[in-house]
Amino acid sequence: MLKQKILEDLKKVVKELGHKTIDIVLSIPKNPSFGDYTTNLVLQLAKVKSTKGKQIPTEIANEILQKFEKPDYLEKVEIAGRGFINFYIKNKELIKNTDGLGILQKSDNPQKVFIEYGHVNPLKEIHIGHLRTFILGESLSRIYDSLGHEVFRANYQGDIGLHIAKAIWGIRKLGLPSKQLNLEEKAKFLGQAYAEGNKSYEDPHIKKEIDQINTALYQKDPALKEIYTLAREWSLQYFEPIYELLGIKYDRCFFESEVFERGKEIILENMDSPREAGKIFEENAGAVIFPGEKYGLHTRVFITTAGNPTYEGKDMGLAELEYDTFNYDKSIHVVASEQEGYFQVIFKAMELIFPYLKGKKYHLSYGVVDLKEGKMSSRTGNVITVDDLYHVVSEKVREIMKQTKVHIDQEVVRMVALGAIKFSYLKFSPRPNMVFDLEESVSLEGDSGPYIQYTYARIQSVLRKTQKGVKNGFESIEVDTVERAILRSLLYFQETVEQAAATLHPNLLASYLVELARLYNLFYQGSRIIGSQKQDFRLKLSEEVGKVLEKGLYLLGIEAPERM
Repeated sequence: MLKQKILEDLKKVVKELGHKTIDIVLSIPKNPSFGDYTTNLVLQLAKVKSTKGKQIPTEIANEILQKFEKPDYLEKVEIAGRGFINFYIKNKELIKNTDGLGILQKSDNPQKVFIEYGHVNPLKEIHIGHLRTFILGESLSRIYDSLGHEVFRANYQGDIGLHIAKAIWGIRKLGLPSKQLNLEEKAKFLGQAYAEGNKSYEDPHIKKEIDQINTALYQKDPALKEIYTLAREWSLQYFEPIYELLGIKYDRCFFESEVFERGKEIILENMDSPREAGKIFEENAGAVIFPGEKYGLHTRVFITTAGNPTYEGKDMGLAELEYDTFNYDKSIHVVASEQEGYFQVIFKAMELIFPYLKGKKYHLSYGVVDLKEGKMSSRTGNVITVDDLYHVVSEKVREIMKQTKVHIDQEVVRMVALGAIKFSYLKFSPRPNMVFDLEESVSLEGDSGPYIQYTYARIQSVLRKTQKGVKNGFESIEVDTVERAILRSLLYFQETVEQAAATLHPNLLASYLVELARLYNLFYQGSRIIGSQKQDFRLKLSEEVGKVLEKGLYLLGIEAPERM
């Protein structure tokens, strides 16, 4: 990699000049006039004590430049401002760099990465808020996998607890439908039942009934087995086609019903076994708590006064089971930001119980999702389901195809609709809340999945028009401003993917693909490709942009249609 060459040459110079070894960072200047890479190495060295005494940044910079002796892969090296060094790569080196861009280099330090995402509780519909964990989790899984890490995809679902008791109470009140229902109708009915139970829970008499159902579930009361099994089965059947639609295949689905007993055992075991920090859990007013204040956190209940483990308690059993199953190096939990305080507490409890998990668990916090029309809530039944959203976006795609007089291919409609939805989620940084905008999601004009898909399809159309194979060997060719901008953008694909993995921000890759597509469309509109004197080079450039767009879209969980 060209970036690696610059880093190696800089490290050699720093060492020869007698400076202390420091981490050298190369950044990508937003403005190409400031080079293809830049470093603030000089400012870093000026802060470090030297045998030569204190030096001003410009003196250090001049020393480095004199020793650096511009390598043959660089056009020029310049000092900028009070101590930045800018590097300009030769065009022929940028052209060489285009070979094999669709294949990413593997990490020198591959890890076992466990990514837990989904978390939709049975007896609830999957709505557009849930989509964010699915889309983020799957994209991160693909990004890590592409860099050579061993990735384990998992889902954790709450199939026991108060929310299930509320749904069962609601089912009994509404009564099971007499007619045969399809999967969507079953899910909608279960969602209505949960909303009914949740609303009615405010009534003290009904609250008592629901609490009794909850206790009976934990005690595995045979009287509830039939209705519980039926409702759970309906729900899990409904989930499967949605996983398939989203392109998700889990390595393992974990359930609260399989970990709650072990979770309770672990908590009780750690009440009687003092550790270095004292007892991990304490009894308080008949419940078992984790005294979070000891660690600058808040106290949470892990076993209720009724003797049932809470979400926190079940997570202790889950932590043990997940690690025993996958023996991972890093664990990422893709869960909404409203659970930040929760994860701080349970991660602390986990590392006290299981010291080998310390530093291995991370909560990827994401903001809530709403429509322009207003906020959703599964508690009230006011939700837009994944099925609803997919159908609406698909219709919008068909409408646009009709307006542009494009042949409506149902498979293309599916790809573009899903691309529109997924990109709308991934173009934002995970942490902030987001609003889904239907019109923006299907736009062919800019910041959207269909825009990138259309650019890819346009490239395939260009390549189909020539019978010749695409050639290599254009290092000596003259490139114009836009062509160089594309070559420069292609240079950054690998490190953009690496940065998306390191920061857990697929939006970095999404932004990169939009910019690359924009540059290519600018090139396409202003440059003749077939029949020009630079035909072979421009076809090669088009082909490599196509490879990167296709690979990048795949890493976002989006398919690239050959025609649109």
